[in-house]
Amino acid sequence: MEINIFKIAVFLLLILVYLTVRKLFKRFTDFTENIGNSVYNEEELKRLKTKIVQLEQQINNEP
Repeated sequence: MEINIFKIAVFLLLILVYLTVRKLFKRFTDFTENIGNSVYNEEELKRLKTKIVQLEQQINNEP
């Protein structure tokens, strides 16, 4: 009888560990995704600003 209770307790503990690890990995991936998006957005903004400046110069140079 004690072995069955022990097996049930171990099974529940494994489920708890699985859910905890899964939650930690989700937080880690969300964190790294946010870092990646912020760097990408800054580079994209710089590229678009330079493109705008080039287009403004082209408009101003053509009569």
